[in-house]
Amino acid sequence: MNVIFGIIATVLTIYSLLCFFRIILTWIPEMSYSKAAQFLAGICDPYMNIFRGIKWLRMGSFDFSPALGLCLLGAFSSLFKMLSNGGMISIGMIIAMGIQIISSIISSLLTFIIIVFAVRLLVILMNRNNYNPSNFMLNQLDSSISPLVYRIAKTFTAGRNLTYKTALIISIVSLVAANIIFTFISNILINIVANLPV
Repeated sequence: MNVIFGIIATVLTIYSLLCFFRIILTWIPEMSYSKAAQFLAGICDPYMNIFRGIKWLRMGSFDFSPALGLCLLGAFSSLFKMLSNGGMISIGMIIAMGIQIISSIISSLLTFIIIVFAVRLLVILMNRNNYNPSNFMLNQLDSSISPLVYRIAKTFTAGRNLTYKTALIISIVSLVAANIIFTFISNILINIVANLPV
């Protein structure tokens, strides 16, 4: 039985890597319609489409549903790997795994948002003129993220008027701090729950 669990864990790990490559290829327009992308779409899209309708995983034009799909694959792969090594499953471990999945999704979302904000801030710092009406991509990005940027920043500045650059800096710092605190608390909670008696 341990061998079967080991094979399932390996298959899930390989499948999650294929899904990851599929996601990356969708971000590169030139590669989206290549034969490799079409092959991966045929294998990965039926699974990834299960999560696409979840509304709370969408933020403007960004879709975070693939993060949930990858986290579940990773969790099940870990579960089967533990079973293949002769590990015992307890209710505490199942609850801990659920907390870990939710924690991974939230941490991934925060990390992605931090990266997007940081890239936008770098573009502003590299270009003295932070608004260019001819740059369609930046305008689209700004229309997607600016409401969130200002909402986060005004939480810490008592509603004062801020420049976009200042709001980005405040948002990045506060999201990095929130991610660190959230990860720390989640890890403590996971360790407590996982070590509960059977």
